[in-house]
Amino acid sequence: MLDGKELVRGRGVNLGLGALLLFAFVAFAGLPMLGILAYTYQRSEASAFDNLEQQVRGSMDDTMRSTADMVDVVARMMAIVGAAVARNPQDFRLLEGSEVLYRALVSADQMDAIYTSFEDGYHRVVSRIDGDRRRADPQIPAAANWHVSHIDSFAAGAARARHRYFYSAWGSPVGDGYAVPTTLDIRTLPHYADAKRTGALALGEPAINPDTGTPVMSLGLPVVRDGAFIGFVGVNLTLASVSEYLRGHRVSPNSITLVADRDGNLLATSDPALVPPATGNTVVLPRADAVQHPAVARALAMEGGAPRVFTAGDGQEYIAMSASFPGSFGKDWRVVAVSPTDDFIGELRRTNRNTAAFIAAVILFDALLLLLMARRLGRAVRTLVGEFDRIGRFNLVSQQPMQSVVREIGTLSRSTERMKAGLRSFGRYVPAELVRDVLASGSEAQLGGERRPMTIQFSDIAGFTSISEKLTPEALVDELGEYFGLMREALFRHHGTLDKYMGDGILAFFNAPARIENHEAEACDAALEAQEMLAADRVRRAALGRPPFSARIGIACGEVLVGNIGTPDRFSYTVIGDSVNLASRLEGVCKFYGVAITASGEVKAATGDAFEWRHLDRVAVVGRTGGTDIHELLGRRGAVDARRIAARDAYEAALADYFAGQFNRASGRFRELAEDPSDLAAMVMARRSRKLHRASPEGQWNGIYVHTNK
Repeated sequence: MLDGKELVRGRGVNLGLGALLLFAFVAFAGLPMLGILAYTYQRSEASAFDNLEQQVRGSMDDTMRSTADMVDVVARMMAIVGAAVARNPQDFRLLEGSEVLYRALVSADQMDAIYTSFEDGYHRVVSRIDGDRRRADPQIPAAANWHVSHIDSFAAGAARARHRYFYSAWGSPVGDGYAVPTTLDIRTLPHYADAKRTGALALGEPAINPDTGTPVMSLGLPVVRDGAFIGFVGVNLTLASVSEYLRGHRVSPNSITLVADRDGNLLATSDPALVPPATGNTVVLPRADAVQHPAVARALAMEGGAPRVFTAGDGQEYIAMSASFPGSFGKDWRVVAVSPTDDFIGELRRTNRNTAAFIAAVILFDALLLLLMARRLGRAVRTLVGEFDRIGRFNLVSQQPMQSVVREIGTLSRSTERMKAGLRSFGRYVPAELVRDVLASGSEAQLGGERRPMTIQFSDIAGFTSISEKLTPEALVDELGEYFGLMREALFRHHGTLDKYMGDGILAFFNAPARIENHEAEACDAALEAQEMLAADRVRRAALGRPPFSARIGIACGEVLVGNIGTPDRFSYTVIGDSVNLASRLEGVCKFYGVAITASGEVKAATGDAFEWRHLDRVAVVGRTGGTDIHELLGRRGAVDARRIAARDAYEAALADYFAGQFNRASGRFRELAEDPSDLAAMVMARRSRKLHRASPEGQWNGIYVHTNK
């Protein structure tokens, strides 16, 4: 029987229906979906990285531009103040100058202090007071927010001092102020010297403001009056403002942006905790190489160029970029930005992962659903395959058609049942074994036959004419159906092939289409079993008042032509040959001798000692000129009654006298046997022997009796 693995055959491939459907689903749905997902993921991530690069680059440009703008704003304010100083220097040696400086200072938050210094050493400054300045100078009153101081010119000599005043709000003094001696020479400051030397805005190097302990960058703008340098306007630009800008303009929520110079000083950062606090009494600029963050430390080692993506020691993936300030800025600074990629594409990746998981779940669900459907469909297909396999073996047991949601399966199941019904009907017209062979071969039946040794069995109903006269045609058909069923059962049980029904007669043969061993014995057993079944059936029929059936059977064997006989468009599977005619004649002589089963001498010889026989006569049947020894089949050896065996022996002894020409002696013996009224053969032979005794046959006696009736 075929199984599901034989539903699909390929070159070296043998797949079940479920595996095939799953393979098709994966090949034509699952893999394309995953491919599209992978492509979309790759393209979306690449696009996200492109956007990320632009965003990082834009943020860095904004940082540099904003830092430059901070300096530019301060420079413009310094230019205004410088013009005022050049126009009236004396005002900036008085309290009125502090008012101008204050107004300039509050115009830009990034200025920590603004001051004017002159060539004669006079210096005036206005500065903010914040927590850093208070911590650095304990003399500052707690309520002070503004600080004004001036240093005397060098003309004061040893009495030169720094005079300090504090305000809670501008114009609202806190305390009386105080003075401390000083030798400070502003002219020695680098940005003062650079402004004097270049005659232009000078940017000092970042340093720690000693008054606050925080990083600042000093700017100096020369003041020229009547073509002569008289001093400068200075500003301490707090780099904390840059850090505040960086904190307020992060590239991403967890990004870190910093500004460093080429000397390795860390000038500003968006993360105050990036550099550990300084230890000891000396406060210096934080160093970039002191950064502990693994991603930032790696980014600081990078040169400028395209963004780089890497995995840091903390296991996170980062994107980092470094860019130098433009040359017009005047300082060799650079901006470094470091961001976890998850800040930009984390949601995309999570979405892609969730999408992938969802698609995988859908594929898995679909695959399971497909497998479930394939299992049910495969079971239905396997059932149909099994049905077709059984049909191929001509096993045509009727089944209830399958009910399936797949319309084609239900249609195929119903068609299968109709096919079986048709084949069952077909099997009633032709031998079932022949149908099996045709189905198994897979080829169309062809006209033609072969010569083969076979046993032929011919039978009909004794007294059929009188039975049929008493029945209506419809009743006769029903009665014949039961009779034929019994005869057919006996034939099939012994591998016989029912050729055709001829009125009340049956032509059957053995050893075709399938070859069988001892086909002569099988034919004899079939005849004996048929007679036994009919005998039992006659008892049943008698009790029901229905007509009894008795059969006469003739058996012959020999080589015949068997096959598809007829025309190319219509033929039947049958046998042709002398043995067929002989079997028919032997069935006919049964009536003459009053026996149920007769067979030729060839059948008796072929079966050996398997059966008990009675040699009836030597005859020339109609259509044959030669003599044929005919025998009555009594039964299986060991199964025949002893009295019948004794009667058989007495009959054959009388027949031997008959063949020897001892007709008088044979007649006497036959008459003794004829006292049994059921032994018609003994009566026939007694009369014939007496007649031959009275008138001896002419010519040489050969014992052949010529039958003239069929």
